[in-house]
Amino acid sequence: MADLVLQLSRVAHERNGRRLLDGVGLSLRAGEAAALVGANGAGKTTLLRAAAGLLPAATGEITATGLDPRTAPPAATARRRLYAEQHPSCAWDQTVAELGALADRPAAWADWAERFALTALAERPLASLSGGERQAAHLARLFASLEEPYGALLLLDEPTAALDRARRETVHAAVQAWARAGAAVLVATHDAAWARTFPRVVALEEGRLIADGPPAAAFTAELVRAVWGAPAT
Repeated sequence: MADLVLQLSRVAHERNGRRLLDGVGLSLRAGEAAALVGANGAGKTTLLRAAAGLLPAATGEITATGLDPRTAPPAATARRRLYAEQHPSCAWDQTVAELGALADRPAAWADWAERFALTALAERPLASLSGGERQAAHLARLFASLEEPYGALLLLDEPTAALDRARRETVHAAVQAWARAGAAVLVATHDAAWARTFPRVVALEEGRLIADGPPAAAFTAELVRAVWGAPAT
């Protein structure tokens, strides 16, 4: 049986008196990729942030790559647990090349910059790029940071939302490749067609887990109405 990479048990989180997660339990093993779906406000981003250790006040049991990310030193998890936020930003206006240098793996960065069609944008400040180009640059830097896929945890929050078709397909292929190489990947997405390609779909509603299984079982008519409000294609 593959190694357990992510284990969540009875995870809950509140903010301003509102319960954003309500007793969520979830596990992912090495080589497993799952789509995380739910309507806006269902708790997808909160769940990813809790799994990444970015919500220290979250309660319940959280183990990611063998550690509790809420208390583990950041250096211990930095290259085993990768989190891509939905709207990434930088504290200063770096160029694309300067952002890539943060990955500290020049060959890997060059490879991902080429895959995401960023090579010609290397000297451009991030602020001068389109939203999709900035998203692609942050994803390239993140992917270039991963040294050993097996047993790593990738938490991706709407990674393709702002991307053009070619870059979306690059992300789709990357997720499949990471899983084949033994990473555990959890991807929040509103793209129903993409979600259906995952072997497993996890659905949230009002902070609670309402479905977890293969697409044929998870994509009920009730789920489709709750998440997309109309038949999903």
